[in-house]
Amino acid sequence: MGEHAVVYGYPAFAIPLLSTPVIVKMKQSSENSLISKYYAGKITKIPNSLSGVQNLIDLLDQRLNQQQAKYMISIDSGLPIERGMGSSAAIAAAITRAFFDFFEQKLDHQTLLDYVNHSETITHGKASGLDALTVSSEYPIKFGKNVAPKHFTFNSDGFIVIADSGVKGRTKETVADVRQMFDQDQVKIGAYLKQLGDYATQASNYLTEGNLKQLGLVFSLANEILTKLNLAIPKTDKLIEAANNAGSLGSKITGGGRGGCIICLARNLKNAQMIQKALIKAGAEQTWIQPLSIYAEDTEID
Repeated sequence: MGEHAVVYGYPAFAIPLLSTPVIVKMKQSSENSLISKYYAGKITKIPNSLSGVQNLIDLLDQRLNQQQAKYMISIDSGLPIERGMGSSAAIAAAITRAFFDFFEQKLDHQTLLDYVNHSETITHGKASGLDALTVSSEYPIKFGKNVAPKHFTFNSDGFIVIADSGVKGRTKETVADVRQMFDQDQVKIGAYLKQLGDYATQASNYLTEGNLKQLGLVFSLANEILTKLNLAIPKTDKLIEAANNAGSLGSKITGGGRGGCIICLARNLKNAQMIQKALIKAGAEQTWIQPLSIYAEDTEID
């Protein structure tokens, strides 16, 4: 909640998808190479679509590989790229951890965030830092105006249903377009962005209270604002309509927009499964279900 608005200093929060890990392994090899479902070959030949990955690898190699060792990197990720799911940040975090482990160097959390945000800035343009914090945490993260990011927990039933539209999002493009819209009409667009920030605050409060009905309403209201910012496409609109007709308490696009994923709120597992079936029937490429109860406030946070 609060995507795009967070870039302008308004509140936002994100929840890590704990059921979908990203695994990166490194081993010695005769040449520096990468194996993933999106590209396999020499690191020097990585395509521009993975420029953030290549730049991160080059930077880590420069700083850690004093002996000029050769290695092969393998990436196994269940998260689709360019779908507003934080995949690029999750992969960057895993690559950074793998490098520090491979070269037997200690890695503190701030250094990890610095490397991930470096990669994110190349991939998406200006990075808010929210994705980097979220993918390196097991707990939800709040961002606020003039306050430090912090973890939070909540006692809330219900489930989140996520659906991949199969259409690649364009985060760098949409962030730039929203900026252009803002520069042209700061009053109108500024009001939209402030409203998204307000919805993020309301949503975190409703989560804390366990008020799923109001949380779902805020999801839908936020989606209306994101649509006004020209971030919706027919495919995500179709998925949202299918989810809501199947009993979702509220649904919205997530991430940069113009593709990517939608998130829906279900009151219980049976409801979530009904929504999931409707989304698949409506053409979702992948779906995930995650219970909100795993973020219960009795969980200890370091």
